[in-house]
Amino acid sequence: MTDSYLSLHEESLCKKIMAKPTPIKVRYFLISLFRGISQVILQKNALSGVLFLFGVAVNSTIMALGITLGVITATACACTLHYPAKQIEEGRFGYNGALVGVVIFSLYAPSALTVFLIIGGSALTVFIIRFMMCHISLPAYTAPYILVIWAIWTLAPTLNLASAETLTSEKISTWGVFEGIGQIIFQNNPITGICFLVGVFISSKAHAFWSIIGGVLATLLAMFLDLSPTLILAGVFGYNASLSAIALSNGSKQWLAPLAGSVLTVPIAVTLMSADVIILTAPFVLSSWIIWFLKRNFSLTH
Repeated sequence: MTDSYLSLHEESLCKKIMAKPTPIKVRYFLISLFRGISQVILQKNALSGVLFLFGVAVNSTIMALGITLGVITATACACTLHYPAKQIEEGRFGYNGALVGVVIFSLYAPSALTVFLIIGGSALTVFIIRFMMCHISLPAYTAPYILVIWAIWTLAPTLNLASAETLTSEKISTWGVFEGIGQIIFQNNPITGICFLVGVFISSKAHAFWSIIGGVLATLLAMFLDLSPTLILAGVFGYNASLSAIALSNGSKQWLAPLAGSVLTVPIAVTLMSADVIILTAPFVLSSWIIWFLKRNFSLTH
């Protein structure tokens, strides 16, 4: 099937959707939005997306507004550019925008400038992920939003961005387990982490299992390496491992790849921290790319 045929097919599909009655178009857009939020934790389920958004709102209304603005901007941008309708509906163009929104409001105080950065940054992720889909064989994962946030973070001192207020509410402790799952969308709240885990479980029981295994394994490794107890209890070393375990277990019964990917996130995170670089989900992306490459070229199949 040629690229030109696919382009014509997708253009025809977009036109068919746009020709539908308004309620159907609204339903299509809403499903795309919530699937976009669900794709942040590598799911394709609108109900999971609702639970993820609810979980963020439990911890921070402002960050829930950020994730909403980001996913709406990115999804609307992809629709305007007539990118593949199926990929839009799957949420593949929305999740990086969602992450831009939540991270900017987690780092910086709400203002006209930060809203502009969310809109502009979310739109930019759409172009980046489309380029990666078309020209790079590696899975994009969350690389587009990482590049955008690193750029904003580097420019922040010259933009005079005010830091966000630190959330200081009393929370129960789950020794970094559910905190780590909450940190996948940058929420240091075990209740939020439970909401996320339920959302993953609804979409995939296997992914829910691996999210816990990956996070616990990385947390234990961080304890063994005598890393910061504060960061461990906050789930900072768990969330990238959870994502890597989910990504590398996807569609197979292999166990070595997700375990290896989870472990690898810890030294990558420590290296980035030592270099004074905001880690985001870079350890997940880098570890998953490394294991993905090894699986593809050296038959890592156990």
